[in-house]
Amino acid sequence: MNKQNSGFTLVEIMIVVAIIALLAATAIPNILRGRVSANESAAIENLQALQSALEMYRSVNNVYPATNTWLAEMYGADCNAGTAPDPDFGPPSFCVALAASAVQQYNYTYAGAVAPAQTFSLIAVPATLGSSGSRSFYLDQTGLVRHCMGTGTAAQLVDESTTDQPPTACD
Repeated sequence: MNKQNSGFTLVEIMIVVAIIALLAATAIPNILRGRVSANESAAIENLQALQSALEMYRSVNNVYPATNTWLAEMYGADCNAGTAPDPDFGPPSFCVALAASAVQQYNYTYAGAVAPAQTFSLIAVPATLGSSGSRSFYLDQTGLVRHCMGTGTAAQLVDESTTDQPPTACD
């Protein structure tokens, strides 16, 4: 009697596992780079949305909000719709203390000049350098987005390149 063996040999299974491991090894870094790129794009868009909100505030009040009163002036005392100011000026996702929480994997810092504020600066720094982003971004009243590689400060980012240029180190 002939006994038919059905199934896979150990060598066949090992080849299939090796092929799957090779595909995973090439795909996972691309997926992670895509996530970092998406976070960085979101940070730039968030900075531009905040700039639009600040310009709307300035068009009504003729100044930018001061650093210490920014949250209350843009959103009202309790960040609820319908409280002063009406309408709320800022994007809803930023009705938080910017230094205390990350928005879309980036930490944001607002700095307005001493009253009367005719200038401001916004900085976006990755919450976790490398996994949530590799660049820091800076925006001021000129509307020009600047960036550098790593976690930057306002002083480092002011003179850095624009988003059209290759990034330099924040140091």
